[in-house]
Amino acid sequence: MNTTDSFVQFLVECNALKFGEFVTKSGRETPYFINTGEFRTGVAMSKLAEFYASAYMQHFSGKAQNLYGPAYKGIPLCVATAMKLSDVYAQNLTFTYNRKEVKDHGEGGSLVGYKYAEKTNVVIIEDVITAGTSVNETMQALSQIENANVIGLLISVDRKEKLENGKSALQTVQDEYGIEAHSIININDIIAFLEKEENRKVINAPEGILDRVYAYREKWGAQ
Repeated sequence: MNTTDSFVQFLVECNALKFGEFVTKSGRETPYFINTGEFRTGVAMSKLAEFYASAYMQHFSGKAQNLYGPAYKGIPLCVATAMKLSDVYAQNLTFTYNRKEVKDHGEGGSLVGYKYAEKTNVVIIEDVITAGTSVNETMQALSQIENANVIGLLISVDRKEKLENGKSALQTVQDEYGIEAHSIININDIIAFLEKEENRKVINAPEGILDRVYAYREKWGAQ
C-alpha cells in the first residue's frame, strides 16, 4: 500500500475521516467529513506526527527553524511533529503556539513556546483547509510579530474546493501570501483510495460513496 493510501486508511481507522451525509461550515452538503480532533490516543497522535514529519522533510527540510500551531487543533499537531522530527530525522526545530486570549499575568502575551528572539523561518502546521479563514487569521497575527517569517503551510488534507475566485483555498494561500502550501493528501488521493474495491471493503465504505464523492468534486472541486 502506498503512502497516500496508508494515510487515508489511517484516517478512517481513527474515525477522523468519515463517509456519509454532512454539512460543511460553508453550508455545502458533503459525502465526507474530516475531523482531526478524533485523534485521542498517544499511539494515534504519534502515527499522525510521522506522516506530518515525513511531509515536512519532503517539502521543507532545511528551510525553516520553527513550527507554529494555531490554537486549538494546531497545538498538539505542531508539538508532536516537532518531537517526531527530532526523534526520527534529528531535526531540532523550535515550536510556538498561541493562546486564544492574551494572558495578562505571569509571562503574559499570546504566544507560548519560542518567542522569535531572532529572524526565524516558520512553517504553520494545521489540520484541514476548506475556505482558508483560519489560515488568514494566523497569517495576519504572525505578520505583526517581528522576526517571524512564514515560509510555508502544512496540512493533513486539502479538500481542493473552489472559492469564489475559482481556486482552492490552498492555492489561494500560496498566491496571496507567497508561501509554499502543501498537504499530506488531497481529495484526489481519497478518490484514488476509494476506486480500489479492496480498500472500500477494508473500511466498510457506504454503498455508492464513490459516485457521491465524484459528484461532489465535479460540483465544488477546484482545478
